[in-house]
Amino acid sequence: MVWLLARRTLRRSLSRTVLLVAGVTIAGALLFDMSMLGGGLERSLALSLGRLHYELRVLPAGTLPFATETTIPDAGRAARRIAAHPDVAWAAPLLGTTLYAEAGGRRRAAFAYGLTPEIPDIVRVEGPVGAGVVVNRPLAEALDLRPGDTLRLATRISPQTGAPERVVTVRVGALGEFAFDLAGQRTLALPLADLQALLGAGSGEASLLLVKVRPGADPERVAAWIEDAFPALDALSVAAIVEQIRRQLTYFAHFATVLSAVSLLVAFLLIGAVLTLAVGERLGELAALRAIGLARARLVLLILVEGLVVAGVSTPLALLLGAAISDPLDAILRSAPGVPRELHFFVGSPAAVARTVALLLLTGTFGAAYPAWVAGRLNVAATLHREVQ
Repeated sequence: MVWLLARRTLRRSLSRTVLLVAGVTIAGALLFDMSMLGGGLERSLALSLGRLHYELRVLPAGTLPFATETTIPDAGRAARRIAAHPDVAWAAPLLGTTLYAEAGGRRRAAFAYGLTPEIPDIVRVEGPVGAGVVVNRPLAEALDLRPGDTLRLATRISPQTGAPERVVTVRVGALGEFAFDLAGQRTLALPLADLQALLGAGSGEASLLLVKVRPGADPERVAAWIEDAFPALDALSVAAIVEQIRRQLTYFAHFATVLSAVSLLVAFLLIGAVLTLAVGERLGELAALRAIGLARARLVLLILVEGLVVAGVSTPLALLLGAAISDPLDAILRSAPGVPRELHFFVGSPAAVARTVALLLLTGTFGAAYPAWVAGRLNVAATLHREVQ
C-alpha cells in the first residue's frame, strides 16, 4: 500500500516530479563523474603500465622515469647482475634524452629513446620496418619524413653559432607510435649503443632499467632485493609508481570530493524542499489517512518512500548523463600540456557505479526525513477541523 500511495502521489503532480527528477539527475551525473575522476587517472595509469611486458622500473633513488637528467652509471653491468637473479627473466637499460632532428632545412627538438632488442611495447611500429631509426607521426609531419629518408641528429645547438654539435646522420627505418607520448610530442627511437655513443656516454649510462619478472615470482620481493643490492637505486613496481603519482595528484581527489559533496547537498535540498512543499499541500489528505487507520509509522514510511522513489528514478538517468558528459570533460583535461595521450581522467568502474547508486538512494531517503517528520507529528483532529473550515 505504501508503494502504491507513493507512486500515485508523485504522478499526481507530474510536472513538479519531472522537474525534481531532472534536478536530482543532474546532481547525480556530477556525482558519478566525480566518482570516476577520483581514481580514474590512477586506474588508467595502472592499466597502461600493466599492458607493458615488464613489472619493474629501476631508477636513480628519489626520481621518477625521465623526471630528471640523472642517469645510472654502468647500467649494462647492473642489468646483467639483476638478470642473473632466479626470479628475473630479463633486465635491460633504457636511455632517454632530448635531441635535435634536422631534415630538409628544418630543425625540431625531439625526445629520443635508446632501446635494446629485449624491450617490447615502448614503440609500436606501423608498416614494414627497415634499418634505421623509428620516428612518430608528429616528428615525421614536422620534418616531412618518410621511411628511407635521411635525418641528422644533434645533441645540442651551439648558443654562439646556432650550429648543431655532435651530429650523426641516420636513416628513417619506420614510423611508429610510442607509449606515453604527450599530445603533439615528437619522438624517435634508435639503438641504445648508438644513442650512448652520440651522447658520449662511454660508461654505458642509462636513464632506467626495465625488469621482467618470471611468471609466478613476486615483483615486490624482487624490487626489495634490487634496492638492497643497489642502494643508490629505487625499484618501482606498477603499484609503487601509481602510489607516487597518487601522492602528487592529491588535488584531483580533493577536487572530486568537494564536488561530490556539493552534488549530494544539492540533491538533498531539492528532495527535502519539494517534498516538504508537497506535504504542506497534502496535510488534509494525510490527516484523513491517519483517521481511517493508517499508522503513524506507515505515514512516515510513505514520505520516505517518496524520496527513495525520486532517487531511484533519477539514478539510471544520472548514470547515463554522467557517462555521456564524461567524454568531453576527459578530452578537455587530456588536452592540457604534459598529459600522455593514453591516460584518461574519467574511467568508469563498478565501484564508481555502486558508489553513485548507494549515495543517491541514501540522499533521497535522508532528504525526505524532514517532511516525513512533519507528517509524523501531524495533529489529526486539528488538521481535519482546519480543512473543514
